Amino acid sequence: AHYAIWDATDLVVATPDTRVQRWSTDPRAGVPPLPRLEPDAALPACLRTVRAGEVLHDAIT
Repeated sequence: AHYAIWDATDLVVATPDTRVQRWSTDPRAGVPPLPRLEPDAALPACLRTVRAGEVLHDAIT
């Protein structure tokens, strides 16, 4: 499996189209929140990256 574990403290659902925004804020829509990436926001930090079961990056331990 390939995956990364991120520490993202500030998550938002943001879309430019108001019709989509109304739909996507509905929890039943299944739209996942994404990290806030504005200049004043804390950037997400990658804690671990795994590729084919091998740990490539590990900041957890």
